[in-house]
Amino acid sequence: MLIMLSFAAYGTYVLALAAAGMSDLVRYEIPNGLSVALVAAFALLASTLPVPVTINHALAGTAVFGLTSLLFAAGICGGGDVKLIGATALWMGWSNLPGFLLSMTLIGAVLALCLMVARRLASSDVVVVTGVRPRRLFMKDNRVPYGVAIAIAGFLMLPRLGAVALVAASLN
Repeated sequence: MLIMLSFAAYGTYVLALAAAGMSDLVRYEIPNGLSVALVAAFALLASTLPVPVTINHALAGTAVFGLTSLLFAAGICGGGDVKLIGATALWMGWSNLPGFLLSMTLIGAVLALCLMVARRLASSDVVVVTGVRPRRLFMKDNRVPYGVAIAIAGFLMLPRLGAVALVAASLN
């Protein structure tokens, strides 16, 4: 029963992050339901964890949500990003939080640089002469879909969250 709960929780984690990253990439919007799904999936997993571990994770998620809310208030990041980072940080706990934040930051920087180059190319005379209109993602002065970086960093952290050990244990 515990393994089934864990599989459901990790499966939801993966699907919600994938959907959030894709949604942000395509629509520049992260639906609230995906962040709620991450929190609900962690609650499912939390039922299998010792209470101090669950509290550790809850405090990490709450702290990150609070700090990123200040970034939202300052106009630095979007509300969907705040909720997604907070919900993903809930999964990380304090021990995995630095690795997640570092990965997210580096991936976000690479994504931003790639978009800067792509947007520069999309606004060049070559594109204008061909008559091809750049997609919204490649339009100059558009935002960076940071949900993509959050999702990829969340995927990279899966082995540290115990998902790989869970799969290996279920195969034995």
